[in-house]
Order: sequence, then structure tokens, then C-alpha cells
Amino acid sequence: MSKTILTKTLCAAAAFAITATGFSVGANAQNRTVRSVEVAYADLDLTTEDGQATLQGRLKGAVRKVCGSYDSKNLADMRDHGVCMEQANASAKSASVTIMAAAKSGKPAETAMAISN
Repeated sequence: MSKTILTKTLCAAAAFAITATGFSVGANAQNRTVRSVEVAYADLDLTTEDGQATLQGRLKGAVRKVCGSYDSKNLADMRDHGVCMEQANASAKSASVTIMAAAKSGKPAETAMAISN
């Protein structure tokens, strides 16, 4: 199997994880909950505006899924949700930059992972 076919095969299976850290009320480092969502992008042509827009939509959906909902009557829950959203958005942006740079260079990223604390 040639290296090009192997690379294309690996790219077809590529996805990245957006990881965000959420905290429960009164949480400390021992009670930290880490959540991640896998977002597939191998089916997208990231050299086109449509492909890029679809990736951004998937990332936004993943951020919402990672952070979930919160109790608007609970200030600590609201704060924790806000922190989660900030971290997940930062992770998504970082992963997007990595993926887009690789696509523009003609060397699509096989996988990319962004981790937030």
C-alpha cells in the first residue's frame, strides 16, 4: 500500500476531540469532570468555504454538547457552565486553526486534539 493511500485512509478516519473541564458546585481538583466530544471532518473539503462553514457548525454543536445545560437559578452552576463554554470554545478554535493550516498546506491533519483545563 503506498504512503499516499495510507495517508488518505488515515485522514478518512480522522476526528478530533474537544475536551472541556466542568466543575460541580463546591468542586475541587479531585472532583473535576472531563468531557469530550468527537467531531468528524474527514468527509469535508476544507479548501472550500462550504467545508469550512460546516466544520465551524460541527464545532459549535460539539461545544454545546460538551458543556450541556445548566440550572439558571444556581449561580455556581451558571459560573461553571460559563467556564466550560470558554474552555471548550478555546479548544475548538485551537483545533480549527491546526486543521485549517494542515488543509491549506496540502497535508491534511490525520487527527488533532485540543485539551482545556
